[in-house]
Amino acid sequence: MTILIIDNSTAFTGAFKCALNEAVLLSTEHRFVFVLNNNSTLIPLLKGKGITVYTLPMVEIKRSIGVLLLYPFALLRNTFSLLNIIRKEQVDAVQVNDFYNLLGAMSRIFGFKGKLLTYVRFLPSVMPGPLRKLWVSCGLRYSHRVIAVSDTVLKQLPAHAKAMRVYDPVQLTENLPAKDYAAKDTISILYLANYIQGKGQDAALDAFAPAYEQNKNIRLIFMGGDMGLDKNKEFKYKLEQHSKELGLGDAVQFAPFNSNVEESIKEADIVLNFSEAESFSMTCLEAAFYGTPLIATRCGGPEEIVEHGRTGITVPVKDINAMRDAILTLAFDNTLRKQYATAGKEYVRNKFNIETYKQQMRQILATET
Repeated sequence: MTILIIDNSTAFTGAFKCALNEAVLLSTEHRFVFVLNNNSTLIPLLKGKGITVYTLPMVEIKRSIGVLLLYPFALLRNTFSLLNIIRKEQVDAVQVNDFYNLLGAMSRIFGFKGKLLTYVRFLPSVMPGPLRKLWVSCGLRYSHRVIAVSDTVLKQLPAHAKAMRVYDPVQLTENLPAKDYAAKDTISILYLANYIQGKGQDAALDAFAPAYEQNKNIRLIFMGGDMGLDKNKEFKYKLEQHSKELGLGDAVQFAPFNSNVEESIKEADIVLNFSEAESFSMTCLEAAFYGTPLIATRCGGPEEIVEHGRTGITVPVKDINAMRDAILTLAFDNTLRKQYATAGKEYVRNKFNIETYKQQMRQILATET
C-alpha cells in the first residue's frame, strides 16, 4: 500500500517521532508519504530519509476570532489540495497523526474511498468539551480504525468497534556503551521535555528545591526546545526566573534539546516526568529502554510504562512533597537506582514489542471496513 501520514506539528514531537518510526518499520511492506504543515522544520529530516513530503498551510483552532473565522476556509482549501496529493500518489490509506486534525475526515466526505486511520495521541479529557465531541465523532464515523496509543486514552473514547489500542513500538537501538551504574558524588537528574505549560517542569523545580536543601550533591538539567512558539518561550523564561528566585544557581541548568537522546539519558542518573496529562510518553519509554530509573506522575500513559516500586516510582500529579521524597529516595540509593533501571529495561522491551506492533498494523490494514 501507499500510506499517507498527515502531521501538523511544526517541530520534532513525540507524536511525529512515532509516525516516523512507523514509516521506517513498515517501509519494506508499504510506501509512505508525509503531509506536513508548511511551517514545519521536519521537512529536511524526512527528505534525508528518502520519504516524499508535501506541505499544506494548516491552521489549528485557537481562542482567536481571526483564527476561528479563517479555519473553515483553510480546512476546505487544504482538503482539495490533499485530494490532489492522494490522486497523484495513488494513496491507499490516509493516517491522521492526531484526532483533532479534520483533514482525514474531510477527505472521506469529499470522495476518498481508501482507508482512514485516526490516531489519538492526546488524552481527550484535556481538550475543550464541544471540540472533543466533534473530533471524536468525526473520527469514529469516517475512520476505518481509531487508534489509541494507550489504554488510558482508549478508556476516554466511547466504546466502539472501530476504536482500539495499539502501543507505539520500541524502535530504538543502543549505539553507545551500556550505562555505568557506579556510585557518583554528584547525581544528575534529567528533565527531557519541550517547554510546554503542563509538561511539569514547574513542579520539578518546586520539588527539586527542598530536595537540594537536604542533598547538595544533586543537579537538575532541563533539556528541550520551545518549538518556536512565544508561549513556550515565555514559559521557559518564567522557569529560569523561578530557579533564580529559589536560589538554585548552578544546581539547575537549562540546556537546549539534544538530538542524541540516548546520550542524554545515559549520562543522567534519574529521569523525571511530572506532566499533568500524558497519553503515552516517549520520554519515559526511552529512559527505561536506555536503562535510567524513572520518577513519573500518575497522569495516564506513564503508568503503563512504569511499574511503581519495581521499575521506577510514580507520584500523584502536582504532589510536590511526593516528588521531593522520590527524588531523595533515588538520589541517596545507587543500588535502588540500578535495580529499577534493570527491571525497567527488561519490562519495556517485552511489553512494547516491535513484532507485536507489526502484526497489529498488518491486521488493521488487511481488514475490510
